[in-house]
Amino acid sequence: MTEVPAVRTRFESAMDITAKCGAVALLLGVPTSIALVNIGILLILIGWFLSGRWRWKFDVIRHNPITLPTVLLSLLVLVGITYTDAPKAYINHHLYVYSKLPLMLVLLTLFHDPRWQRRGLLAFAVGSVITVVSTFANIWFQVPWSDSHNQGMGVSHHVFNDYIAQGLAMSFFTALALVIAINAREGWIRWAWVSVAAFTVFSITHLLQGRTGQVVLLAMFCALAWVAAPPAWRLRALVLVAVAVVLLFLSSPLLRDRVTTMFAEFAQYTDAGVLTTSTGYRLDMWKNALAMFMDSPWWGHGTAGYRVLSEQIYADASICAVSCLHPHNQFLLLAVDFGVIGLVGYVMLMQRALVAAFDLTARYRNLLVAFLAILFVDSFINGPFWVTTERHLFASVLPLLLAGWRPPVSALERSA
Repeated sequence: MTEVPAVRTRFESAMDITAKCGAVALLLGVPTSIALVNIGILLILIGWFLSGRWRWKFDVIRHNPITLPTVLLSLLVLVGITYTDAPKAYINHHLYVYSKLPLMLVLLTLFHDPRWQRRGLLAFAVGSVITVVSTFANIWFQVPWSDSHNQGMGVSHHVFNDYIAQGLAMSFFTALALVIAINAREGWIRWAWVSVAAFTVFSITHLLQGRTGQVVLLAMFCALAWVAAPPAWRLRALVLVAVAVVLLFLSSPLLRDRVTTMFAEFAQYTDAGVLTTSTGYRLDMWKNALAMFMDSPWWGHGTAGYRVLSEQIYADASICAVSCLHPHNQFLLLAVDFGVIGLVGYVMLMQRALVAAFDLTARYRNLLVAFLAILFVDSFINGPFWVTTERHLFASVLPLLLAGWRPPVSALERSA
């Protein structure tokens, strides 16, 4: 009789390890490989549902600060199906995209153990180092696994996925390298990680085409300088960030070109309505998405509502291929589909995560604040929970950093 419980315990333990290894594989794949991300998610789903311990999992999820907004946003996607005009194919695609929201709750339980939380961060760091090294190698060699095949300076050298996603992931890796350097006890370790951060920054500002990585990098530096520096040093830390930005701007032809191009594209849209630029596309999408939101501000237009309405505006297939999928603004996308409630749910997700950051240890507080700065800025110019490569980053790193949060003792006593 005792053999059956023992076998069950061993099986559930093996499944738990499988799910946790899948979570680590997911973090390794975020900066390197979508295939590895998918394998990691498959292992997570199999292992998590077969590992038991449901009451413990429920308690961990129930007490975490991001659970309420995550559940709210997930429910809005389901409820939005009942009043949308979108066809079934669009609805199914949205269900697939937003399935990463409940996945975040699963990851909270898998990284709850500090050992596995550290392994997840290590896996992301290893993947990021591979990406940075490959990016620099791309200057001189044809790297077989690279998405870009440009040699020399002044051109984009994105390696895995696309240059926007790489810029976002490498911006967080820069924060991770700096936080490790801050906490290092030995001088050589500290300067080694500072060097890693410097090379990563150079790869974003000099070797990547996208402006997104450069903008979020600045936001990350400002947030990290503010939260990590002692109060008496905060202003000086921000001044150092400003000086570094000026030096990078002066030293990077690619960065200067992207900035000047942005202003030129802005003028082209405002003066002549030119859409065929990244800035023109965004300005037009934001204008139209805001009008869609104002047409139904409380409940929105339902799941995939933006997709349906945008197809009525952008008749040209080439323009629709860019502008009909999402408005390149996560706030507006949720507002159009789910109204004020969707917008509030998304803001609540970031607000509750930010408040919780100051209950964590200094290392995870600094990392989470830096990461939220990246998420906040990217939410204005892209779709961090919509675009494939971006949602893998944000839906995995956010729960990874918050998994170490513990509820106050009073909350634990009430649930006992």
